[in-house]
Amino acid sequence: MVLDNFSIVIPARSVRVTDAPYNACGDGKTNDRAAIQNAIDDLYRLGGGTVILPAGKTYYSASLTLRSHVELHFEDGAVLEQSGDVNDYVKPIGAELAYESYRPRYGHNYSPDIKWSHMWYKNYPMIFAPAGTHDFAVTGKGTIYMMKCDSAETCFKICPVGFFRCSDFIMSDFTIQNYHSYAMMPYTCNRGLFKNLTIKEPVYGNGDGISLMNCQDIRCTGCDFSTGDDSFYIFSSFDDPRGGYQTWWSSHDPQPSVNIEVDHCSLVSGHCKGFGMILWGMNCPDLEKVEVRNVYVHDNYIRTMGNWLFCPYTDKKDPPPVTTMRFENNVIDAIECNFFETQVSDMNHYHCTDHIINDKFRDGRCFWAMRKNANPDSAGVTRNFEEEPYGYISHLDEGDAALYQGIYIREGCRCRFSATIRSDDVCRMFVKDLETGAVIAEKDFCHDEFIIEHLDFTVPVSGNYHVGIERGNARRGSAQCRRARVIGNVENAQVYGYNYVINVDDNEKILYFEKEDESYDFFKK
Repeated sequence: MVLDNFSIVIPARSVRVTDAPYNACGDGKTNDRAAIQNAIDDLYRLGGGTVILPAGKTYYSASLTLRSHVELHFEDGAVLEQSGDVNDYVKPIGAELAYESYRPRYGHNYSPDIKWSHMWYKNYPMIFAPAGTHDFAVTGKGTIYMMKCDSAETCFKICPVGFFRCSDFIMSDFTIQNYHSYAMMPYTCNRGLFKNLTIKEPVYGNGDGISLMNCQDIRCTGCDFSTGDDSFYIFSSFDDPRGGYQTWWSSHDPQPSVNIEVDHCSLVSGHCKGFGMILWGMNCPDLEKVEVRNVYVHDNYIRTMGNWLFCPYTDKKDPPPVTTMRFENNVIDAIECNFFETQVSDMNHYHCTDHIINDKFRDGRCFWAMRKNANPDSAGVTRNFEEEPYGYISHLDEGDAALYQGIYIREGCRCRFSATIRSDDVCRMFVKDLETGAVIAEKDFCHDEFIIEHLDFTVPVSGNYHVGIERGNARRGSAQCRRARVIGNVENAQVYGYNYVINVDDNEKILYFEKEDESYDFFKK
C-alpha cells in the first residue's frame, strides 16, 4: 500500500475566519479573500494550525495561497465560491508572504501556435501551493464552486486546486463543482493523499479530474469523479511548452512518476478516459526522469481506460518507460486500444510487452523491475557510462534481491533467455509466472568474469512471466547482468534495432538475431 499510516504535521491551534480580527462575511457577495489569506499567513507565522471556514456560509473569494503546516478546513456545507472579478486576484511573489495583483486571462486557449494551450496553464489556481510548501491540507465536507458565467468567452478559467513542487499534503472530503478547467493539478509533487473527494458538473469543455504530473508516492482513494474529460491520469512530461516562463509550473526539470495507488474510486468520464496515462516525456535525455513505475490500481469502477501516446510537441514516437503496474478487482466497462499499444514491462492482468526492453541498460533502470533486500542499494543500474552499463544485485548477505522484466510469452514457443552475466557467488537466472510466482525455468551461475549464459525454456500457457537474475543460493557479494534478451518469442520482427530471423529448410529450424557485427545461433531442431 502506498502511504500506509500517512500523516502530516499540523499544530493544534485554529482560527475561524468569521471571528476577529479577520471578520469574513460569508454572505456570498463580499470578497473574503483577504480575510482568509490573512488567517492562513498568521497561522503560518506562528508555526501552523487550522483555518476554519464555518458552516452555513458562502465565502466569495479570489485566489488563495496555502502555506506549510496550515490546514484549510470546511465545516459541513461551507462553500468557497470563485470571484468573477478579475480585479480581485493576486499571486505570490518571491518574498515570503508577499503578493502582487494580476489579472487572469479570459478564454480557453492562450496561443494559436501551441496545441492545447489551455488558459489554466497560465492563470494561477484558485487554491495554490507554491514550490517548497509541505505539510498542508484542505479538508472537510464543503464545496469549491467555480465562477458563474454565461459562456466560455466571458469566463476566465483557472484550476480550482493546483500545486507545484510541494510535498506531504492531504486533500480530503470536499467537492469541486461547476469548474471550467482541470479540477486538480498537482505537478512534480511528493507524498500526497487524495481521499473521499467529489468532482462533478464540469462546464465549457475539458473538465479533467486529477492531472498528476511527474509525482511520487501518491494515493487517491474513495473518490467519486464524474468529469467531462479524463478523470484521473498519470502525466509524464518533459519541457512542455505550456509551462515555464510566466507560469506557475514547469516540467523543465521533471521527476519520475513512482509509487501511485488508485483504489476504491468511481472514475467516470463523459467522453474520454476514466483512468489512464499521458506519456509525453519522450524528449527527456534521461528517461529515468520521466518513467512511470509502481502503479497499483484496485477495487475501482472505471468507465473507460486508455492512454495518450501521441505528443504534439515532438516528432519522437516512442513513449517513456512504464513498468510494474498492478490491476486488481476493478470493474472496467471499456478499454481503448491505445492502452494495449503501450509498452509496459511487468504488468499483471493485461499483456506486458513481449520482449525485453533496454537490454543493454543504456537508459539506466528504465523498464527493469527490482526486488531489493533490507539494503536500499541492493539492486540498481550503473550510471558510469565510461564502461558498458549493467544492472546489478548486491549486498546478497542481507537477503534476496532480483533484477527482472515482466514480459508476455506465448505458449509453445521455444525460447532462450540470453544474458552476459557474472557473480561473486552462486546466483540464478530465472523464468517465473508473474501471477503465481511458479518457477518455469532456472539456472545457477557463478563466475568472476562476464560470460554469456543461456536458459532455454517453454512456458505452459501464454501469459506474463518474470525473466531475470536473482540471489539464488548466494550469501555474499553481487551479480551483474548486461545484454539481456529473450529470443524466440518475437518472430520475423524488428525490435529495438535487432532483426529476429527464422529459416526453415527440410524440417531444420534455425533462429538467430543479428545487429552490426553481432550474430548468435539460438537453436536447431
